[in-house]
Amino acid sequence: MRAWLVTVLFSGGALAAPTTYTLTPESTLDARIYKAGVASRMAHDHVIRASEVRGQVTYDPAAPHTMALQVTVPTATLQADPARVRHQYGLPADIGDDDRKAVEKNMKGRYQLDVAKYPEITFKLTLAARVGGKFIVEGDLSIRGQTKRVNLPVEITADGQRFVGTGEVRVHHRDFGFEPYSAALGAVRNQEKIDLILKLVGQAAP
Repeated sequence: MRAWLVTVLFSGGALAAPTTYTLTPESTLDARIYKAGVASRMAHDHVIRASEVRGQVTYDPAAPHTMALQVTVPTATLQADPARVRHQYGLPADIGDDDRKAVEKNMKGRYQLDVAKYPEITFKLTLAARVGGKFIVEGDLSIRGQTKRVNLPVEITADGQRFVGTGEVRVHHRDFGFEPYSAALGAVRNQEKIDLILKLVGQAAP
């Protein structure tokens, strides 16, 4: 099993005790989806943004094995191809509103995320440990009612007031029991892979 390797940068000195941070609206989850098929030149790569990321993280750099993390994303809040997010990833912003709406409708529909039946994407940390000079953490990612153990490189900065964690992991549609979107008998379709890019920003209680 690959490790979710964590590089930790500290600001403000070591914490005296575990601190619990509540995720703020600065937190984001993006999904990069890539085009394929013989007519792919007529299609677009896509980026999906979760406009609402909820959860808490409890963290003590002096005892990383005690780290706890739970994240929930309401699938109804997912947005397809916001112009500012496409710009962030260097993607052309030439997707019209009608195309965006169609992508979002397909993404949330029965044969993709099926948000009516599966209203949440969740992640729960299962392991955090120091191995040599690195931290290793992993957790359970649940999408569309199916759960997969995932691991990814993450960078964390934390002090007694603010927590920031960033990382990226590649998953596949088949990991969660559905097929990539396809049209025109597969001439236009999405690739199997999905890149998830996570930014968690937490604030400690005053």
